[in-house]
Amino acid sequence: MLSSTVRRYAYSSLAGIVLVAASFMAGWWGRPFVRLAARPVLHDESPAPTDAASVSSAEAIRFPRELWDSAGLRLQAVASGPLIETIELTGKVALNEDRLAHVFPLVEGRVDEVKVQFGQRVRKDDVLVVVQSKEVGRGMLQLYQDRLNLEFARAKDRWIQEVGKNAHTMVELMRSGASIEHIEEALKDRPLGDYRQALMTAYVAHLKAKAHLDRLTPLSSGGAVPARQILEAEAEVNAARATLQSLWEQIPQDTAQAARLSAETIRELSTNIAVAETNLKILGFRDRDLQDIDPSVRGEQLAHYPILAPFDGTVISKDVVLLERVGPERQILTIADLSSVWITADIYEAHLPLLAQLSDQTLLVRSEVWPGREFTARIFYTGDVLHESTRTIALRAVADNAEGLLKPGMFVTVVLPNLNTADVLQVPQSAVLNHEGRSFVFVQTGEEEFVRRDVAVGRHNRDFVEVRSGVQAGERVVAAGGFALKSRMLADLLEE
Repeated sequence: MLSSTVRRYAYSSLAGIVLVAASFMAGWWGRPFVRLAARPVLHDESPAPTDAASVSSAEAIRFPRELWDSAGLRLQAVASGPLIETIELTGKVALNEDRLAHVFPLVEGRVDEVKVQFGQRVRKDDVLVVVQSKEVGRGMLQLYQDRLNLEFARAKDRWIQEVGKNAHTMVELMRSGASIEHIEEALKDRPLGDYRQALMTAYVAHLKAKAHLDRLTPLSSGGAVPARQILEAEAEVNAARATLQSLWEQIPQDTAQAARLSAETIRELSTNIAVAETNLKILGFRDRDLQDIDPSVRGEQLAHYPILAPFDGTVISKDVVLLERVGPERQILTIADLSSVWITADIYEAHLPLLAQLSDQTLLVRSEVWPGREFTARIFYTGDVLHESTRTIALRAVADNAEGLLKPGMFVTVVLPNLNTADVLQVPQSAVLNHEGRSFVFVQTGEEEFVRRDVAVGRHNRDFVEVRSGVQAGERVVAAGGFALKSRMLADLLEE
């Protein structure tokens, strides 16, 4: 006999069961349920349990088929496949920090113009604020001066190159013994600088000395000209030739040196310009901003420092007014691109094994504000450190927000993707019943016969539950209507 505690529990359970079942039991309660004696169970009907948790009742219950519809009894085979789990977490919409800009001016100065308002949408490179800056003005003026100097240096270099080329031509003509008239004609209107006079003077002196010697030489053989005069004439020729020769050798060296110095000057000025341009580009100026910087045209606008929008976005904070003094240490604007947002959620320790598989996966986002709408977000961060007080780890995902429906600060429901794709035995949730702290199912062992089978259950979702032991794939269990069989089982216990 059962103990008094069990008897009271059984009577209470039976009373509740009878009341609930009365509506569909009226038609068949009077018909007998036949409790069958224990019989061997064939392997293909009900496999033997493998552990204590799966020990089955040894008594079968017969339930006539004509009563199945009225009892709502439905059978379903034990299936093997992935158990689709749904993990829902409370999350929050946050600004996409990869598309968030805290705007600081890179120079000190006075605010001349404020071109945006709080909440205004801006496009990339829109002018937000204009600052009057001495630093920018000095940089622009220095760049303009260096560019002018470079133009002068290049013009001078071209002249030096031309002079050197013409001097070399003149030397070659003189070496060949060309006449003065021919040389002058060949180099007419061509720049030679001081080399023209120096070379022509030396060349004329040489020709004159040589002609004088040539005139005295025939006279010296007859004694008309003293030998001493001949020697003096020869000395003059040699001196004139030496002077001319030294010029021929020196001028190429001088022109080469002048060309080298000119090239150095150009390189130095080019470097100065590159440095000045780079300094201004570091401040945010672009090439087109540095093209026309003539102070006679631009005037004080050369000192204007425009602060531009870094990307398309919305002004979500503004702390700047006209004529205010600003500098690099003070934030004046915040621009946020709200076309995408972050979804933040905290993962509990129980779900930590899933983290390694969550990276780059897609999760679903739902909001009570937008019923019936689902948003997707790509997971890009699954945290590295467990929060000590909440025992959770951070998850971050990025969601497209082109419609602007997800507002930063909004609470949402985050549905994690199913990542456990291993095949498991599973039955409907409604198939698993409980009695005295033990889970069991009713397994069909004959056309109208069922036997209780204790099972060990594991993971579950909204519709199905994993069965770790007690049944095998293909066995047919009562998926609905098991209440009627459980009622009869409890009645049998009371009879005992």
